[in-house]
Amino acid sequence: MNKLLLSCLLIFHSLWAAQAQNNLELHISPRLGTASFALNTPVSAGSYDYKITRLEYYISKIKVVHDGGQETPITDLFLLVRPAVDSMYDLGSYPNITNVESIIFSVGVDQAYNHLDPASYPANHPLAPQNPAMQWGWSAGYRFVAIEGKAGTNFANDFEIHALGDANYKTLTLPTTAETHQNGDKTIHVVADYSQVLNSINVSTGLIVHGSSGKAVTLMNNMKNVVFSAETSSTLDPAFEGTFNVIPNPALSGKASALMTLPAGFSYRISLTELTGRVVLSQPIASGSQSFAFNQNLKAGIYFVYLWQNERVVAIEKLILTQ
Repeated sequence: MNKLLLSCLLIFHSLWAAQAQNNLELHISPRLGTASFALNTPVSAGSYDYKITRLEYYISKIKVVHDGGQETPITDLFLLVRPAVDSMYDLGSYPNITNVESIIFSVGVDQAYNHLDPASYPANHPLAPQNPAMQWGWSAGYRFVAIEGKAGTNFANDFEIHALGDANYKTLTLPTTAETHQNGDKTIHVVADYSQVLNSINVSTGLIVHGSSGKAVTLMNNMKNVVFSAETSSTLDPAFEGTFNVIPNPALSGKASALMTLPAGFSYRISLTELTGRVVLSQPIASGSQSFAFNQNLKAGIYFVYLWQNERVVAIEKLILTQ
């Protein structure tokens, strides 16, 4: 009986381990230019300053291109992205995905779902009624992007752009790789520079646009063309209260170090990956102020350094090593 029980437990553990691995997540690193994103942060638009007080948008129809051009759709998944709140999104378990080559996604809600009843979804579903509202009405559908803020002298002028409409549903493809963790899980890292959302849109004297034309179209084109990037240089999660820097950078092999201040009460580790996503270093580190030297015999090239807090990426640095 004990042998049978042990066998069952081993089988269960093997099945659980197989399911636990090969999970795929999307990390949307929120930025304002070179700084981390936070609401009410002043942003320079050249001749005037503005600050964002609300930013929410939908992502749907996610596909991962991998292993020689295969496309795996992430079915029935809608993301309501609130960059001031969260940056990590679980995409599910995909044991068939080994080498990620690009990610495809659309900003907005696709037409098949855009005009359905929000009340038909569970309360925790992204398409359920939200507060503030993200659904405009039966015929207009959802707000694909809602951005609000203040601009001009002393930030005295209000602006709002709520972009919607089936014609403004925008799809983009980002060539990228994924970080592969020791347990087989993978993280796709995408940078979102929200200082580009209002590119070519002057909100200095205030602007109210709720609809599917004019500046709403410009905003949606910005979301497609200039906001998102797979290029990662230096990113801090806005919720991270510590500091993290890699110096010097570029550096000779064996001469780079990470300088950091890590708040107590969390578990931390540092990982280092090649451009292919292969992990060449993963090591737990303690909290506090410290220096971590990359003394491994690493060849010249570009690497990504990740700081993990409770197994969430909170900082990324692109490290360039020279001979």
